Amino acid sequence: MENFRYADIHCHPNLKTFGHSFDKRTNRKHDMWFRKPPSAVTKKIHRLTGISKFSQANFSSMTKGKARIISLSLYPFEKGFFINPNVTPPLAAFLADWGIEIGYHRIRHLQKHTNYFQDLQQEYEFVLNSRQHQIIRDESYHWQLTANWQEVERVIAMENTIAVIITIEGAHVFNCGLGDFGVAPDEKEILGNIQKVKQWQYAPLFIGLAHNFNNDLCGHARSLQRLGKLVNQEKNIDAGIFKMGEKVIHALLDNNTGRSIFIDLKHMSLLARQQYLQLLKSDYSNRQIPIIVSHGSVTGLSYNGVRINNGCYNIFNTADINFFDEEIIAIAASGGLFALQMDICIQSDLDKLKQNLPVLPGETPIQRSAKIIWNQLQHIALLLDQHGAFAWGTTAIGSDFDGSINPFPGVLTAEDFEPLAKELVVLAGNFLAQKKIGLPENKQLDAEEIIDRFMYGNTAGFLKTFF
Repeated sequence: MENFRYADIHCHPNLKTFGHSFDKRTNRKHDMWFRKPPSAVTKKIHRLTGISKFSQANFSSMTKGKARIISLSLYPFEKGFFINPNVTPPLAAFLADWGIEIGYHRIRHLQKHTNYFQDLQQEYEFVLNSRQHQIIRDESYHWQLTANWQEVERVIAMENTIAVIITIEGAHVFNCGLGDFGVAPDEKEILGNIQKVKQWQYAPLFIGLAHNFNNDLCGHARSLQRLGKLVNQEKNIDAGIFKMGEKVIHALLDNNTGRSIFIDLKHMSLLARQQYLQLLKSDYSNRQIPIIVSHGSVTGLSYNGVRINNGCYNIFNTADINFFDEEIIAIAASGGLFALQMDICIQSDLDKLKQNLPVLPGETPIQRSAKIIWNQLQHIALLLDQHGAFAWGTTAIGSDFDGSINPFPGVLTAEDFEPLAKELVVLAGNFLAQKKIGLPENKQLDAEEIIDRFMYGNTAGFLKTFF
């Protein structure tokens, strides 16, 4: 692909680096340019455990991978990750740091503090004060924070510069979900914190209403099966939206006190997502509110469990942290974005994968991974085409790199997006040759245009409209 570029609406170049800033010793790991590429040892650890002990979305790797726009997601870790009644806090911190590598001192801080909002402000300040310039191979590279589309446009017009947009993962950051740790939710404080965030110089474009644990706002979907009994997600799992959650939604979407902060559906329970879509119809019928999934995957099913026969491989992960056909249709109709998470365990059921997508002789890891990712894109395209919508305008990348995911073989870091795109172009071309698309407007794009939209163009178009 000539002039390749990519955009990523959900990644965490700040997560490990901010964590290591709690270690006051001079340490390169504090720096968002710090690159720790996969080695033979860390690749083997990844193959055996799914744990990525290498950096994926540092600015050096993103520069090398030709990123132009990224959404940096602030995420003050929830305390439920690090407190287990059967494990002493220091041991829990040691074990957790081995797995997610955010630093022992950071985890000890997370175990002790009782104010998510202060933690959010500290992480935001870390990003504001981080180094934005680096010399790589005798060339000067930069990243710049942006507050609106006009600033994004100005930045991407510069050579070797990445436009950075702030987003947030989890509305617990407004200081809720701490009841089990002695802090009852205070509605006035929560709503006040929302207004403080709206006044930031770089206010977030969107926020995930839920994340991995109870936050007193809405139910969350099950997400941490790999950790087993090390964590307890049960409180309010699969619940709907609570009264305080409704007030938070209205405060975020209100555009009279600053720009709206849109809602990211990822991690909300299925019931909460359905209630949110109904709330948009009842309360915001006179406004275009984009529906966003910042890092997700499809189930391949409708709400009633029916799977359309569209020729896609039956390899989808049908857990309800993933999204149903009706939700994909609603996202497209709203002008929103559905970004694919670069996690093989989210995009596929590993047992179905072995049964229904056998490895071909000579097939490389990245070619196989591209098939799994294309399976998502094909399902979405055919679904939208069958419902009279534009097939290629909704999808994007929301890698979740450095968010403790299990990345695809051959797509371990941001540096792998260009070779991935080339494989996807081949698959898109093969698909177009089958002439399965019905609507004339969906037949007009060639394979490279389709993949450029997924890798970059749809995100840029979304930002032009809503940022």
